[in-house]
Amino acid sequence: MFLLILPLAGGCRQEESPEKQAADVAFGCTGCHPVDLDSNHRFSCTDCHRGMDGEKSREASHQGLVAQPSHPDNAETFCQRCHQQELAMVRNNKHYTLSNHISLVRKGFASAGSGAGIEDIRASSTPASVSQLVDDLLRRRCLRCHVYSEGDNFPATRRASGCGSCHLEYYGGHMVSHQFLKKPKDANCLSCHYGNHVGFDYYGRFEHDFNEEYRTPYTTTEDFFRPFGVEFHQLEADVHQRSGMVCIDCHDRNEVMGSNDDSGTPCVSCHDLNGLQNSSSVSISRNGNEYFFSSKSVNAKLPLPVMVHPAHKTYNAHVACQGCHALWSFFDDETHLIRIDHDYLEELEKLTLDGSSEVHRILASHMEFDGEWLDPVMRDQLTGELFPGIWLKGYKQRRWEDIRLVPDADGLLQVARPILDLHLSWIDKDESLRFDNITIQSDVSPLTPYAPHTIGKAGPFFEQRLMLLLGPKKITNRADND
Repeated sequence: MFLLILPLAGGCRQEESPEKQAADVAFGCTGCHPVDLDSNHRFSCTDCHRGMDGEKSREASHQGLVAQPSHPDNAETFCQRCHQQELAMVRNNKHYTLSNHISLVRKGFASAGSGAGIEDIRASSTPASVSQLVDDLLRRRCLRCHVYSEGDNFPATRRASGCGSCHLEYYGGHMVSHQFLKKPKDANCLSCHYGNHVGFDYYGRFEHDFNEEYRTPYTTTEDFFRPFGVEFHQLEADVHQRSGMVCIDCHDRNEVMGSNDDSGTPCVSCHDLNGLQNSSSVSISRNGNEYFFSSKSVNAKLPLPVMVHPAHKTYNAHVACQGCHALWSFFDDETHLIRIDHDYLEELEKLTLDGSSEVHRILASHMEFDGEWLDPVMRDQLTGELFPGIWLKGYKQRRWEDIRLVPDADGLLQVARPILDLHLSWIDKDESLRFDNITIQSDVSPLTPYAPHTIGKAGPFFEQRLMLLLGPKKITNRADND
């Protein structure tokens, strides 16, 4: 009898009507989007995303849908209910608004209202002035790393917008989990801080040149050949990264989200004996005469070396720490940015990989004999609106060997990079040259001080870096430094 029941039961399941089978299929939001929520965000899907839960069709479910509730345009509606303090912090935070980056470039080109915010600059179909050309560049090429944007369409640079940029985990261009991260991971930081910008160097990465001869390695064990759009040379990583420290160990909440500047934790906070003795940081502990740092990622206390070399007494008032301790730096000499509106693009084959997924997709289509040529249009990175022309990027040369030092506003020698060594051009759809090699105004230095994240031992030749600018200085003996 038992042998007869099994076939009959199987037959019954096979004979279920299509209507009965459809009724057994889950519908509503979680029918298509199974998610695992963290304990602080166990809300109904429609609490944050709106839409119509319980509907059986995609069209009906997505009525009134808000795909990115953490986007800056939506955060006050959806996030502020629980995160009033956090939103109040980020509204004027330079890391959130990118006001420093925008004003630096606009001031360099003497743009009117150089202190304008992100909402004050616009993309332009036909720029009538240098200021409009600069703003078009910012909106369509540069601001992919703004929290208004979801990042470029590469595996390691795609992310959520707004609060989710830092607090949701993405991999391969897709959200890994709907669980919000209390502490952002380094991968979140690198989704913006890549491609020869501070952060990429922390991991010892220096972006390859764009020419096709630099397309190496040809094989890789990684999931993606070009997770950041362009391959990179693997140089020496920062000593703090090699010890296991993560970005937020030095760049705390008040800096990344609050009102502090973007200088990070000063080196002397952890390496100066007087500073350590008076430190109130919960991350720093003491055992006898030794001090230790507790990283937010490493379940171990890292020993803190204290400054004892007599060179510190000689040079600390004249040179920033990175001046001697940076192992290498970014030096992309002469950054050329050209907007091209016409569609004669076949000769630009060697620029198909220049760090922009849009440029790559359009240029690659023009290299295919039997493919469909895509129009040279590029989106406003904040609104998604398409405008004519694509912005191409190239360099005169890219180097990391020479450390360049310049005095900052206080006269302290800092490592510098030519971040404002920009050259802008525009060729319209009729192949007419509208703007040709526009550079920054003559009284603005193209070299800008910055803090390379390539720290290591100064080595025996650190003074050679300083001689040209400071002249020879006698190093006091060690006893004078005690």
